[in-house]
Amino acid sequence: MPIPTRPFAFDESAGLEEWEVHEILDKDAQSPQKFKNWVGNVAFEPSVVLLVRSVEGARRVVRWAKRCGKKLRVAGYRHTWSDLWNGSGDVIMTFVHPDARETLPYYDPPSSWRTEFSSVSLVPNVANRTPEPGHAFARVLAGTSNNTFREWSAGSGFGLPFNIVVTEVTFGGSVSTICHGAGMGTPTISDLVEEVQYIDSNGDDQVVNDPEELRCAAGAFGFLGVITSVVLRVEPATVAEIRPTQVPLVLAIPPPEGFPLPEIVAKQVKEAGITQADMDAARKEFVRRAEEDHFHEFFWYPYQKNAWLNTWKRRPLTDADKDLPTYPQFGIAEGDFASQGAAAALADNIAKIDSLPGRLQTYAFGLASLAGLPNIRPGTKPMTTRTSEAVHFRGGSQTFPFYGMEWELPVPPSETGEKRDYTMIQRAWWDAITLIYASPNAPLRAALEMRLTNGSSVLLAPQRGNQTSDLGTASLEVFTLLTAPAEEWQEFRQKIIDHWTAYAYELEGIEGRKARPHWNKQFADLRVRGKPMKEYLREDAYTEAFAKFREALESIHSRRGTSVMEARERFSSRLMESYIWDD
Repeated sequence: MPIPTRPFAFDESAGLEEWEVHEILDKDAQSPQKFKNWVGNVAFEPSVVLLVRSVEGARRVVRWAKRCGKKLRVAGYRHTWSDLWNGSGDVIMTFVHPDARETLPYYDPPSSWRTEFSSVSLVPNVANRTPEPGHAFARVLAGTSNNTFREWSAGSGFGLPFNIVVTEVTFGGSVSTICHGAGMGTPTISDLVEEVQYIDSNGDDQVVNDPEELRCAAGAFGFLGVITSVVLRVEPATVAEIRPTQVPLVLAIPPPEGFPLPEIVAKQVKEAGITQADMDAARKEFVRRAEEDHFHEFFWYPYQKNAWLNTWKRRPLTDADKDLPTYPQFGIAEGDFASQGAAAALADNIAKIDSLPGRLQTYAFGLASLAGLPNIRPGTKPMTTRTSEAVHFRGGSQTFPFYGMEWELPVPPSETGEKRDYTMIQRAWWDAITLIYASPNAPLRAALEMRLTNGSSVLLAPQRGNQTSDLGTASLEVFTLLTAPAEEWQEFRQKIIDHWTAYAYELEGIEGRKARPHWNKQFADLRVRGKPMKEYLREDAYTEAFAKFREALESIHSRRGTSVMEARERFSSRLMESYIWDD
């Protein structure tokens, strides 16, 4: 059933057309829609959820909210786990078609759906700055999804060097919360921003395009106002030659030398005849992938003998690269693609069965998930596609809800003459695997994942400081199914960050290099080295960054005739408010 809406009658609606501002209703088509994020762990009853499809409509809604004394937050596909919202009695605004944002898997609305918040267009310059030769600036409206941008890239000859793997998130959201892609040479989406346009607390249009101000504005968590568009640096289209493959777990990200393997893994190594020479070669191959490949992600589904790797290089697009296969099939034969789709659908169904014992569900889910992924053997032809397609391989995990936590760990410098010391990354990966096997009731039921990225210059980026000497960041994620008991999932997360933050601590003497959580994932209920998360973030991980952010945000607002206090009164997030400010 389509989600009901009706034109919103408010004291600013005179002159607006019927399509511009609608109220989204509950299933009874009478009462206001209740709000929940995509997994339902954040839920409350706003006074109204508004579907806004014009910029003028957004301006008027902000003015109306100001007169009513209500806080206002913008929600796209709500693809978050942490509480970045306001609360009961407040206002939620969305630019996304209600049916598209409420149905899993998410999808883009039909092209006939009218909105002013979803498009991409090239602009010649920003504040008298022009793009590098061959590159371009692209204005992306805030409600534009990654999938819409992917389609634009296919026809424009330009693309981003990296992106979030999930196709149905909006650029307004991914910039505001400082999201990232994968690749040791890649920073965050926010680091690509040349300009932010937004509606301030008075309902007026504002622009930020000063590079220093953008370090705050391109990751401000809504404290600027309602973002209407961003300008991103885009580059000429390139080609990715991808070889997703399965390898024995110990050969994917090999353990550090001397690391005590879980008993079952040691048994698998022996049964497979894996030698010390194989392990040594695998360590070199892991470092080679990290150093040389443009993109890299590593997955392990608990209790599976194999891990899944997806790392690849890219090359320039040539005249010979016509009609390249695209997302999501990437040229896979129809029969194979159908089989993989059936396996993925089976995994989705297994994820929802709450009567299975935890370990059995985890094993079955992992087995089906691996069967749903391509496995290209060495020496065979790669899957060739545009980089703008490859970065969304399989579109991310959004076909069913699950819980997730992610931490960004700074990569340490090597003491042996090489650039980076990968031992800590290997240790972090294997500490997680060891803990998974040691947990009797399978609190982690979906996947362990790692991506490698660079640092960031954005003030509140978890990766900030990790661009020092170009060392980079290890982004480690753990996901579980909704069937996992909440207490056991929380206990597992606490145990693994006890490991991860312990050996990242020694790097904290280097300016800015801290272990930090991904803002969109689950983290607020944990402790770091005995400190509640709020204390750790304020006293250790973001002490300097929060101070600089407050100062920069006040400067941005005051130079444009408003104030931080006005912005906080109108656009505050309960969680971020408690971290950033003392009053």
